[in-house]
Amino acid sequence: ARTAVAIHDGDPYTEGLATVFADSFTEMGGEIVAFEAAGKGDTDMRPLLKTVAEAGPPEFLYYPIFIAEGAAITTQAGEVAGLENTILSGADGIQSPSFLEASGESAEGMYVSGPDLSFSNALYQDFLAAYQESFGTEPTAPFHAHSFDAAYMLFDAIEKVAVVEDNGTIHIPRQALRDALFATAGMEGITGTITCDENGDCADPKISVSQVQNGAFERIWP
Repeated sequence: ARTAVAIHDGDPYTEGLATVFADSFTEMGGEIVAFEAAGKGDTDMRPLLKTVAEAGPPEFLYYPIFIAEGAAITTQAGEVAGLENTILSGADGIQSPSFLEASGESAEGMYVSGPDLSFSNALYQDFLAAYQESFGTEPTAPFHAHSFDAAYMLFDAIEKVAVVEDNGTIHIPRQALRDALFATAGMEGITGTITCDENGDCADPKISVSQVQNGAFERIWP
């Protein structure tokens, strides 16, 4: 693909993802023919998509937004002249069974970037078994493993700093909790070995790309 359009929904997260995509695509020799914003809560994306089509039409459309608006773009893109063959792509905000249900066959073949969930450690297997037993389904949120690790980072920090009074009351000093949390080092979690740096970044991030195949997200890279 040599031409692309990026669509965000106006918030810092989606606009940040769209901006980095646009910058990277341009650096690789591609052309961003439009950079647009979808309104949160909008259900009719045809006027926006018509603007997108008139700008190229693009070979590639990237919209790192969330389920409702993302599904609207996905289902309506094929109705707009010029976008019938445009490659559709999103991010972790739509990596959910709810998006696939809302988009139906229109999502087939599209690409989604998000967290790589190919964890093979025993902790993850224990987590999956416990989750299945508690809720009767596999996890549906893309950051479920990261949420588990984040919770245990917090639990560990609370154990280190919580103060128990003589009457049994527990209080957690705010600054001490912050310091203990940021001092996390060498914690073995589902997502990897977690050590926080001076900027407060603690994760061991791994990203993958999936494609919607037969109504499911199938990991295709790496």
